Amino acid sequence: MNTISEIKEVNELRTLSLNLFNKHGFPTKKDEDWKQSTLNYFLESNKNLEIYKPNKEVINEKVVEKFKHNKIFIVNGLVQKTEFEGKDKDKLIITSIDEYYNKNNKHLSKLFSNKKNPLIAANNGLATIGYYLEVKDNLDLPIIIYYQFNSKADQKQIHQKNYILLNKNSKAVIFEKFLNDNKKTFITINTNIDVEKNSHFKNYILNSNNTENCIYRFKKVNIATSANYESFIFSNITKTIRDEVEINLNESLSECYLYYTQFLKNNEEHEIKVKINHLAENTKSYQFSKSIMDGTAKGVYQGKIFVDQIAQKTNGYQLIKSVLLSDQCTFHSKPELEIYADDVKCSHGSSSTSLNKDELFYLMARGIPENQAKRLIVQGFLSEVVEKISDENFKNYFLKKTEDMLA
Repeated sequence: MNTISEIKEVNELRTLSLNLFNKHGFPTKKDEDWKQSTLNYFLESNKNLEIYKPNKEVINEKVVEKFKHNKIFIVNGLVQKTEFEGKDKDKLIITSIDEYYNKNNKHLSKLFSNKKNPLIAANNGLATIGYYLEVKDNLDLPIIIYYQFNSKADQKQIHQKNYILLNKNSKAVIFEKFLNDNKKTFITINTNIDVEKNSHFKNYILNSNNTENCIYRFKKVNIATSANYESFIFSNITKTIRDEVEINLNESLSECYLYYTQFLKNNEEHEIKVKINHLAENTKSYQFSKSIMDGTAKGVYQGKIFVDQIAQKTNGYQLIKSVLLSDQCTFHSKPELEIYADDVKCSHGSSSTSLNKDELFYLMARGIPENQAKRLIVQGFLSEVVEKISDENFKNYFLKKTEDMLA
């Protein structure tokens, strides 16, 4: 399972992508989209990393969450084990991306899109592993995908390509938990997601405990009529990560909700790039991001809302806030609107400030020690985003994570 075999159409698309990558190479700071990127230095310094050869690896089951859920274990990019519970067993299909390619060649070009992006071109050309996951009906339990990377992937490259399909009238919660025990590995994960008519997909991600790797994740999400997509990313103790998402609101009444919180210290770095395309009437998008920077940490948020001329009655919202706790940390924000329709409601805003001294004084005046007062302010700042999560169980899970992170 999981290795891509010699499929003529796949090989042709891979060759095309590799040629494009070889022509343009890794991104540099001369490219506007990568101007603030923290990946450049790692990629320039590690051009000759060997590609990891997929193998059967030991699963770390100590990190399994205590509550009941469906499980997918992926170690060094390879699906090693799945466990689906109760009636959900009949509602889920998971196969290798290889098997998917064999049966669904008509979608191949979609899975190999975005060739102008050099890292996606590299993923298109080099990915030999990945999964196809189909949700056929409402799931009773969430799926947790445990992405684990161990020391056998040290100083190597791993490229993975996935496809997730939610059939019409279905609901699913997928939580992606990333655990990195490896060093100086270059990882790209390219995931295509189709959310069909009247379906609801909640996708939560935990980035933590990754201090020495370079990770690039790209998601392309297509949303059909009356369907919606909710995403939340929580980042803490991360090093050189770029999360990029492109969302197409293809049909009327489609919606997306994107939430981000991050608390970065020392020399930790995280980039977020979002592009939302409103391509039909009566669509809605909502972005809300809050970041805490300390030490020499660096955060980047690039967010663009595109409204096609036929996308009347669009409602687009974007708010990006950050608090800088030291003089050495930085946060770069670049909100953008590109609108070609005239009957729309779109707004964006961005701010970076230091810790609110009035709030700190208020708490300290009531006998709360300074360190505890700062912690309460930071916790309240980040929790405002976490409170937006619509799944109550995961809302409480991430509120607890936020509390633990600041303890």
